[in-house]
Amino acid sequence: MAPSGALLLHSSADSLTPPQGCSGISISKDWILTHGAALGSIIDKSYAISNFVTSMAPGELTVAPGELAGELKFRIYRDLGIDGDQRSGSLEEHHGVIAAAWRCSLLEKTFGEFFKTWSFPKSSEFHRSLRSTFLLVRVHDESIAATSVEQALSCLLNQAARSLIRGSSVEIESTPFGNPVFVGSIARGVISNVVGDGGCVIMTDAYAFPGGEGGPVYIISSDGKHRTISGMVIAPLSWCRGEWVDYTFAANLAPCVLNILQKRNPPPSPIIDRGCHENTDATLDKGVVLVRCGINWGTGVLVHKNTGTFLTCSHVVAEAPEREISIVMRPDKPNSRVRARLLYRTPENQPYDVAVLRVDPQELDPSLRSIRLSRAPILKGEPVVSVGFPFSSTIRPTVSGGVVAKPMDCALLTTCCVQSGTSGGPIISRTTGDMLGMVVCNVLSSDGTVLYPRMSLAVPAATLSGPLREYLRTDNPDVLRDFTCDDAVVRKIWDFYPFLPSKL
Repeated sequence: MAPSGALLLHSSADSLTPPQGCSGISISKDWILTHGAALGSIIDKSYAISNFVTSMAPGELTVAPGELAGELKFRIYRDLGIDGDQRSGSLEEHHGVIAAAWRCSLLEKTFGEFFKTWSFPKSSEFHRSLRSTFLLVRVHDESIAATSVEQALSCLLNQAARSLIRGSSVEIESTPFGNPVFVGSIARGVISNVVGDGGCVIMTDAYAFPGGEGGPVYIISSDGKHRTISGMVIAPLSWCRGEWVDYTFAANLAPCVLNILQKRNPPPSPIIDRGCHENTDATLDKGVVLVRCGINWGTGVLVHKNTGTFLTCSHVVAEAPEREISIVMRPDKPNSRVRARLLYRTPENQPYDVAVLRVDPQELDPSLRSIRLSRAPILKGEPVVSVGFPFSSTIRPTVSGGVVAKPMDCALLTTCCVQSGTSGGPIISRTTGDMLGMVVCNVLSSDGTVLYPRMSLAVPAATLSGPLREYLRTDNPDVLRDFTCDDAVVRKIWDFYPFLPSKL
């Protein structure tokens, strides 16, 4: 049986209470793996449950005490319409009880370091403990043979993807808001990044909602016919530096499960690469760099390696020349930082928000390569990805998938999810690998209360290529002044009232 989604409702829920359950991963007929969020509705009400969770030693599998069995019971619903069978409403109901749990030491370290300045819903001490907690639920059914905890986790590990590559297509299966009506709902996106200790956290632009915690994350094969379990949703909602983050975070099952099995039964079984190498975007790192100016950072694109010429946004380097501009070619290598010279940048609040930088070509990382600007017409609906450095300047670039929502002569609107730090990053065609535009901003409501991360504006490649080609031909930085546009129509489009551009 391949892992599939499930819904868990705590047994205290009744017909008078609106159902608010949690998603889970059906490992086999007799085992469900879910997230600590399944205890979120009762942990504040039960001293015994809160003590059980907080007293668990990180990294140690703990068998649930028998005296808590009555408080750890769940109703379990599994969608019979799996593997493409769309029989609406065909739910299978069982009863189960939490048999074992553990607090993942990898996740605890990652939440304590990488996510230290982030905020999540329900941030009490109890709920912070639940973020890194895995629950293993035993399904009560006399017709099936019981398997041990170790066997259940080993079964999951043997099916989990071991190689996660940014840009690979993924699918989340969950129950939004924990409501049985939505059992088996799916959302699709890409692996945006893999972060944290041991690569234990998957970042994806696929949607998840509250109640989706515990739901499985799959890698989808290139032909769309096969999926491989890779993660479990742990945080569908979060905020970074006060900005709503429209990404879903999931536990990477391979390192998290392997870590607990190593403690229980060393030596571990050999790691088998499940071969999830469907990817067209891994090489994009070779043309994308981190740009720093003072305390600010953004993204830069190498457009001509022989001369060391980069593009970024004007607002990224707004503090120059008072502050030095530097380019970090490998965020994970501090010695890869070199000084950059500002050739030109458009004035404040004026289209097109472009800056051109140059570094000594001899100082370039040999692995870097130029990204080619597209000369082909941009088509509405064309699949694209954005690449940039939101959230952190110390990890590899983050990828988000989307489509061209509307191509215009002077602006490119996409559905890629972009956040602070993505400014200056490329919009890349998934078909050709060429750069279609440079990310400038997403959209903020005029009253400043609502941010729209999936409405991103970029400068089209055609607008960038003219002045850039002329500069490379003449080596005269004065020709870059053509990046500054005084056209009233263009200015009106980039103002896009009643919304405001939200600089990234």
